[in-house]
Amino acid sequence: MNNAMLIAGVIGFAPAMILMFWTLRDYTYPKVEKPYFEDKKAFGLFAVGMVIGVIIYSVQSWFALEMVMIALLFALVEELVKLVILNFSRFQRKLDTSFYGLSFGLGIGSTMGFGAAFVGLQFVEAVNAWTAFIIVLLSLQLVLLSASTGATIGIGVTRGAPWSYFAQATLLHLVFNLLMIPFYTNPDILGYVGFFVSLGILVAYYAYVQKKMLPRVVEEGLSKLGVKSKG
Repeated sequence: MNNAMLIAGVIGFAPAMILMFWTLRDYTYPKVEKPYFEDKKAFGLFAVGMVIGVIIYSVQSWFALEMVMIALLFALVEELVKLVILNFSRFQRKLDTSFYGLSFGLGIGSTMGFGAAFVGLQFVEAVNAWTAFIIVLLSLQLVLLSASTGATIGIGVTRGAPWSYFAQATLLHLVFNLLMIPFYTNPDILGYVGFFVSLGILVAYYAYVQKKMLPRVVEEGLSKLGVKSKG
């Protein structure tokens, strides 16, 4: 069990930390003289996200995600939790909220990815190369999903349009949950098709967040201050 927990910890937390560094590196020292966010707050929200991720995963594990209504309900609830926390008055219409949304989502995704990996390692009868590969990808999916939706909602709060971006994040989550139902029900060919299609969507959406959404919101923030973006 100790080995399984250690391996699951690496599978869940390593991608979250790598993505956090990779995505935020362009917006803090030494890439920029004045960082767009505070490291202390970013890591603080990552930690808060870890706690919330444990709670969500623990509650979720009591329900069957292969049921459409359950899948839809948990997608809605998880994104509502992100909206409630990121829409606190201290975060509203502030540029750094976009980055805190990302770190908050990565925190949630890291513990949910850990949970999925740990359960997978415990209950799969024979962990071979293929099952290990799928467990790693499943954990990565949960990290990418929470990071993407957290950043999306954070950007919405920054722009003063939290509900429209909440809807966008919830739609992404709903699509993911629905595509994964065949995999959770019976991981045959159809299940794996849904699995890899959902993974492709998440990778593409996260790339969109990193390459398009975050740079645009920074450019908008700088333009309000009369500063031209160096990008």
